[in-house]
Amino acid sequence: MCGIIGCVGKNKVIDYLIHGLRRMEYRGYDSAGVAILGDEMKRFRAVGNVDCLASVLPENLDGFCGIAHTRWATHGKPSEENAHPHCSFKGLFTLVHNGIIENSEEIKSILIREGYSFYSDTDTEVLLNLIESEFQQCGDVARAIRRAIEQIKGAYAFAMLKNDDPEILYACRQDSALIVAETENEFFLASDLLAFPAYAERLFFPDEKDIVVLHKQRGIFVLSENGERRPDFIVQTGLAGLQSGSKDGYEDYMLKEIYEQEKSVLRAMSCFPDSFELPEHIRRIVIIACGTSWHAGILGQYCIERFSGIPVKVEYASEFRYREPVLMHDDWVVAISQSGETADTIGAVRMVKRKGIHTLAICNVERSTLVRETDNHLLLNAGAEIGVASTKAFTSQSVVLLQLALFLAHRNDRIDDHVRLIEDRMSSLSIQIRNCLRWAGQIEYLAAKYRFVNSFLFIGRGLNFPIALEGALKLKEISYVHAEGYPGAEMKHGPIALIDSSVPTFAVVTDSANRDKMIANIREIQARDGKIIALVREGDQQIINMVDDAIELPAMPDELMAILSVIPLQLFAYFVAKLKGCNVDQPRNLAKAVTVE
Repeated sequence: MCGIIGCVGKNKVIDYLIHGLRRMEYRGYDSAGVAILGDEMKRFRAVGNVDCLASVLPENLDGFCGIAHTRWATHGKPSEENAHPHCSFKGLFTLVHNGIIENSEEIKSILIREGYSFYSDTDTEVLLNLIESEFQQCGDVARAIRRAIEQIKGAYAFAMLKNDDPEILYACRQDSALIVAETENEFFLASDLLAFPAYAERLFFPDEKDIVVLHKQRGIFVLSENGERRPDFIVQTGLAGLQSGSKDGYEDYMLKEIYEQEKSVLRAMSCFPDSFELPEHIRRIVIIACGTSWHAGILGQYCIERFSGIPVKVEYASEFRYREPVLMHDDWVVAISQSGETADTIGAVRMVKRKGIHTLAICNVERSTLVRETDNHLLLNAGAEIGVASTKAFTSQSVVLLQLALFLAHRNDRIDDHVRLIEDRMSSLSIQIRNCLRWAGQIEYLAAKYRFVNSFLFIGRGLNFPIALEGALKLKEISYVHAEGYPGAEMKHGPIALIDSSVPTFAVVTDSANRDKMIANIREIQARDGKIIALVREGDQQIINMVDDAIELPAMPDELMAILSVIPLQLFAYFVAKLKGCNVDQPRNLAKAVTVE
């Protein structure tokens, strides 16, 4: 889960590299580094974020060819020795890498027997030295890369310099994102579109195991897996539509993105194209996702089953791909990912496609790997989400899944008064999100009241169960408070043993169909001295009078109410984290795009 970037051209590259790293910093911020190749190779690395790296760079750093990296540690703790770029043992090459080489220890043992030594704990250094070893045998860089990648197992995207040639960059990918762009005078590569300058004119998405060569004089050319040069590789033009990624005056990206939900849900409502087509017959829908997207999938499951009558199964992509799931030809697999680069979700989709099953992506990034590899897709249009803890992507995913449920209801002739009510009230969700955001001051007060709590439980029933899961995840992600989400009825099957006056419960009670059952759960918690914060429909005085604290939300149909209910939980997590002095945009040990397994 790292960011890689590279550039070669007629202009000095250092400013571009640092700017690109800042835009990709959500991918990792344990350490960062840059290598510039001019008359000689100059390398700078630092533990910490890109600002730490920038502080050690000399002024007027020359060089028209370079690579850079921002790291989320997988092999070896954050340290300068483990930071990228890495230099090969004999000094011939310098490389940055995203991914995991699964058989690195085996290859490392072979290289040690050849006389190689290693200064880091990384699998990246093993890959680099393997390329160097192959180069010394064959004398050709592209052939050495080809021979090396045939020996490694796992996922990778890498960019490499040959330290005596300041006019050329090499790159390759397997199961990890890599994009190439060009202008009249410069050639770029990166693991994320956000890293490219807005003036980049043409884009290319390399196939797996393509060897990409960026040459200052000869431009971009690609050697396919069989060694042939591919002449026509430009498949996209321009970067219009990418947002700047600025904070727009907000203190943090997360807060900005919470407030952007008023508009992002409206954009999500327009995601269905006129030409959207479903598989001819759908026996069952299987939703695969990870993390926050998995929670949205559960909410989608409830809505789709209720409105369309089609059975739905929600799976963790990371588990689904490594067991032997029983799939039929008339199943439909829906993959959800904000970034479209989630390694486990992409791996699960590839497994499904090998079985001939139809696939749909619900994604926020138009030209992501997931979108390109599925049969069809629905775009969230939420705009760039930089904060590691997802907020607006969750509400947009939920809206799109609800719309899919309504779409299927129409196709299956299951239109009733409740469906018509939701369709009528859908557009008002934006207004009600704005109304919820006006309660930020009250929620900040509650955050201050509970800031010293070490453990939290979140409960909900029906449509509110995935909201409880998401509320707990947000709190633990950014404030490091232990928090767990449960269905209300499951409290009696174990978690209630934790309840006492020091373990409060956030009860989400906005699903009218399960209101009375939730009241019973609240009483069970209170009988054990547990404190209760409740999310309730506006004017629900019975519950307000029962609990320690309450947040009232404007009344809407239950399905829309569930989406609305997550907004206060996002704000609560945000304010608790801020009061604890945590970095809400870059929480420890986490990265935005989980590009490794």
